[in-house]
Amino acid sequence: MLQNAPFDLVVLDLDGTIQDLFHAGVATPRVQAAIAAIQAAGIPLTIGTGRTLDYIRTHSAYLKLTYPVIAAHGGVIGDPQTGKIYAEMSMPMMVSQEVAAWLDLIMPITTLYINDADGRTRLYQNRLAEEPTQAAFHDHVFGTPRVIEPHFHARLTAPAARPPLKFLIDNNPATEHDLLPALVARFGDALYLTRSHPQLIEGMALGVNKGQGLRQLCTLLQIDPARVLAIGDNDNDIPLLQAAGYGVAMGNGSPGLKAIADWIAPSIEEDGAAVALEQLLLAKL
Repeated sequence: MLQNAPFDLVVLDLDGTIQDLFHAGVATPRVQAAIAAIQAAGIPLTIGTGRTLDYIRTHSAYLKLTYPVIAAHGGVIGDPQTGKIYAEMSMPMMVSQEVAAWLDLIMPITTLYINDADGRTRLYQNRLAEEPTQAAFHDHVFGTPRVIEPHFHARLTAPAARPPLKFLIDNNPATEHDLLPALVARFGDALYLTRSHPQLIEGMALGVNKGQGLRQLCTLLQIDPARVLAIGDNDNDIPLLQAAGYGVAMGNGSPGLKAIADWIAPSIEEDGAAVALEQLLLAKL
């Protein structure tokens, strides 16, 4: 590590931090330049996201990541170049089956993320969106390709079934009944449940979150978490910022994240992640 660097590792969230929450795209030139400058200086930089390792490898290749990434909210620690998985934690099968039955009953648009025997993540969606704009949104936030599977419980009780890494529900509390309280009341003792996006609810195994993923990554890289700079924008980034030595919330971030952050950057529209990297790290090299 650079002796004069204020941090030994930088961990960036993707959606809402360096990439748009609602539309597919890449980080702005200023953000890409700040990331490239940190990498050129020899400071480890990686991603901590709810996205799958497959997504990072295909859609974030432009970031030229070389250090292991935190994917699926900490459910997977993997190599963005080779796809090697260093750690993986799926949901307990019994709980997964109970959640599947609950989802089959009320049918909110949901995607299950299940790793196959080769470590590739398969996506199963229970029903299609009715509007083309909503379908495009799902392509962006759920990922592609997705297989339509209207009976989650049947899939998870089939012979040789594998439990999901996580599930992702499209649920906008601004326009429909908020399902998160019901999920927490029913499954909160067995799952980690959070909003990763204003319209999305995610569920993982209990104890799986970006903070746990960061601690695993730091053990792998032999880095003290107190020497980590983490930047995020939503409630699912709270464990990440709490585990890092220094946590930055984006200006567009959730109130809960801002409340525990050490510093609040400008919004994503103002290249807040780049501003944070420039002021907190690059200016001190």
